[in-house]
Amino acid sequence: MSNDQMKLENNASFWRDDSGILCCKLMNTNEAKKLDQLTAKKYLNAMKTLSKGQPVPILFDLRDVKGTISVEGAQHLARGLNNLEIAVCEVYVVNSFAINLLVRAYKRIYHTEIPYAIFNDLSKAKEHCLNYKKEFDHPTKLKS
Repeated sequence: MSNDQMKLENNASFWRDDSGILCCKLMNTNEAKKLDQLTAKKYLNAMKTLSKGQPVPILFDLRDVKGTISVEGAQHLARGLNNLEIAVCEVYVVNSFAINLLVRAYKRIYHTEIPYAIFNDLSKAKEHCLNYKKEFDHPTKLKS
């Protein structure tokens, strides 16, 4: 596996694509399994490593996810993403109502400063990331 790609415990892959999007593909088909604090820490370390300290759009592909997230895992993930300052935006790709609700609840309860969007189409999600990246790389200058 290259330096620009990491696989964690057969249930998560992280990589930077050619356009600079940090992609996180999570796979969990066990409905009883929760994302815990230890796993959240591993995910954050992978994102920190792959971002190389540069703010990037983060795309979470949750289409193969069932289950939920523990309170401790959610707190750790939310704090970590805020403190690392590596995300210009978070984009979630979902294909189930339950995971859509889970993401919305997570973002509402563990409010982060990072803008986010939820899509059910991967290409639209990537387009959103690229638009955010373009705006972040070349912010519109305010006229005085």
